[in-house]
Amino acid sequence: MKGYLVKILTTMVIAVVFITNAYAQNDTLSNLQLFSNAASNDAKNDTSSRQLYEEVDTVTEQLNTLQTLYSTGKYGRALLLARDMNNSHLTKSQNLLRLKYNIASFKALEYHREADSAAQLFLQKDPFYSVGDNDPVPFREVLENYYTMPQFSLWASMGMMYGIPVLDTVRTIVDTLSREPEYDITSLTLQIGFEYRPFKILTVFVAPTFASYNIERSINRTDIAVFRYKETCQVISLPLCIEASLYRQHEVFVPSIYVGAQLKYIIQSKYSAQTEAIGVYADRPNKYVDTDSKNRINYSILTGVRLSYIHRRITFFADLGMGLDLKSFNNPSKKYDNFDLFFQHLHIPDTYRMMDFWSRGGVKINLHYKTIAKYNYGH
Repeated sequence: MKGYLVKILTTMVIAVVFITNAYAQNDTLSNLQLFSNAASNDAKNDTSSRQLYEEVDTVTEQLNTLQTLYSTGKYGRALLLARDMNNSHLTKSQNLLRLKYNIASFKALEYHREADSAAQLFLQKDPFYSVGDNDPVPFREVLENYYTMPQFSLWASMGMMYGIPVLDTVRTIVDTLSREPEYDITSLTLQIGFEYRPFKILTVFVAPTFASYNIERSINRTDIAVFRYKETCQVISLPLCIEASLYRQHEVFVPSIYVGAQLKYIIQSKYSAQTEAIGVYADRPNKYVDTDSKNRINYSILTGVRLSYIHRRITFFADLGMGLDLKSFNNPSKKYDNFDLFFQHLHIPDTYRMMDFWSRGGVKINLHYKTIAKYNYGH
């Protein structure tokens, strides 16, 4: 009986030891699993990096093979490889290299239309590409039959404007010493333009413009007294113009001339008036709103010249132009409506049309380029 109990106790002790060791081993393994994610991430990163390098190596090898196939005259196989590579993840330079030998192979096999289509796609992706001596001869022959030009552009400019009144009527009440007033008209202009180029040398553009005028009129009333009228005026205008340029292909400096018409609207006009006499102190005059006495809606014709400096998608330009209003600046039918000017200052506004001369500088961004065949067809 004792022997049987000893066997049972021995068996139980061995089982307890075994179970204890088993729990201890499981705890140890579970703790080790805390680091399994880190090991797994490293493995995944290594795998993705390895796949990326393998893909890059594969694309590089394919491009080398493509050049070799073309150099050995196997144009059909080169076309098949270029077609298969179209589904690969290519960079812009890799895709352009693929297209280059694709075009050359098409041209070598006398598939002219296919070569032309691929050339247009090539220049669409790189409108500034210029062929070199290292390019395949058939590729150069195709690409030299095409050129690119900006089709849509957005630009902004600013500058100064100088006004000259084209006088129609000067009405005087007490201004008997001099019948001809002196004007000094300056303005700061800001302009935003959008242009569309339907043809190689013709462009149509619309350019909303804001101008802030400073108008000063002076006239001698006596030998010692001068009447001064000062006005500030804010005007928005909407010119629509056609521009003709000498743009052909890869010019850097491009001159152009434009003509058009514009709609002008006076937002607000304020004035101040006083008579200055020698030896008499005069307070600063108050400013009064006099917007309604103007022809608030006006029209003008304009023309000008530009010189553009083209640097890829960015164009810098200088603009010189002039415009002439078709309606008078002041409204003749309201010449007596301003009682302050009429009774207090003995002044009736002149009737004149504004002639503007401006000089501006601006920056243009070419948004989209169009590929054009020199002879209306590529081959």
